[in-house]
Amino acid sequence: MANYKTGIETKEKIYKTAKKLFYENGYVKTTLSEIAKESETNKAMVAYYFKNKNNLAIEVYNEYMVFNKVKLQNAINEHFPGCNHVLKTAIEYRVQNRNFRLNRQLNRFYYELCESNVFMKTESASIGFVENINRAYKLGLDRITVKALALANLATVHGLHVARSEGYLDCSSEYLAEMEVRLLFQSLRFDNNFIDQCIEESRHMIEKIDLQVGKDFTVK
Repeated sequence: MANYKTGIETKEKIYKTAKKLFYENGYVKTTLSEIAKESETNKAMVAYYFKNKNNLAIEVYNEYMVFNKVKLQNAINEHFPGCNHVLKTAIEYRVQNRNFRLNRQLNRFYYELCESNVFMKTESASIGFVENINRAYKLGLDRITVKALALANLATVHGLHVARSEGYLDCSSEYLAEMEVRLLFQSLRFDNNFIDQCIEESRHMIEKIDLQVGKDFTVK
């Protein structure tokens, strides 16, 4: 029992250290050696619990995404009871883009994950978002189709963010969010008029949503 408890504590210490370093230094500059040194463990121990830096990074990103979603869902339910899943997703995309714009460390971490193609190598929380819409609207998509559409959407979104960060795509974060929403819903074959309505409604609704990302990707 003591060894098990020690193992859990060691894993948690490695994770918290990695999250701190990813936030402060970004994904690219953070190494497993630095994570091991600051967590007072060693590279073999880090590899034992997480295998590689990609897995650590995606766990940090997924945790941020889940906490952000929970906080956002609570805020939406408070201000807009009965809001449908598609509209909630449109608001999520807008909030996500606003978070990237306002938090430089989060934006850098996300941009570097995109450039490193990490999301295409590891399961991410985005697949669950598509599955939620699939179930809510009874689209009848099987698991492989849900995963394929989620990955295709991820690739599109990441490409747009990289292009914007590099200055190739000159647009506002609001335009980017709306384009992401439109492309996702079109891939799920929603009617364009329905999509337009969701985009327009979400534009006004987000003004009442006050979520911020703080140190170490903390959502508050």
